[in-house]
Amino acid sequence: MNRRRGWAALALGAGLVTGLATGLVTGLVTGRPALGQEAEFDGLVAGPGAAETFYACAACHSIKLVSQQGLSRDSWIETLQWMVDEQEMEPLPPDEHELILAYLTTFYGPDRRGAALAAGG
Repeated sequence: MNRRRGWAALALGAGLVTGLATGLVTGLVTGRPALGQEAEFDGLVAGPGAAETFYACAACHSIKLVSQQGLSRDSWIETLQWMVDEQEMEPLPPDEHELILAYLTTFYGPDRRGAALAAGG
């Protein structure tokens, strides 16, 4: 590889790292992703609890089933309990349950479109 190509590749790599870092910092500071940033978890909106929600839910069904619901906090609580009682889902540890519940209520509640837009989705 000649020097010009090497420097171009280095500049491109540095730009990508800077962009990713900026998106991560924005998400950590605001609790929301940078504009246009999507979670890597099958299209879930990026935010605190996205990974935990993905792993808890996608083990048994499509994430699309989750993202279509638009349930209230109380309905999400009932749904999670129903999954344990009727669908053999393992009970979630209390801290993970609360994180997932907060995530679902914020991004997939009755106003899920507004929350997704506010998050840059």
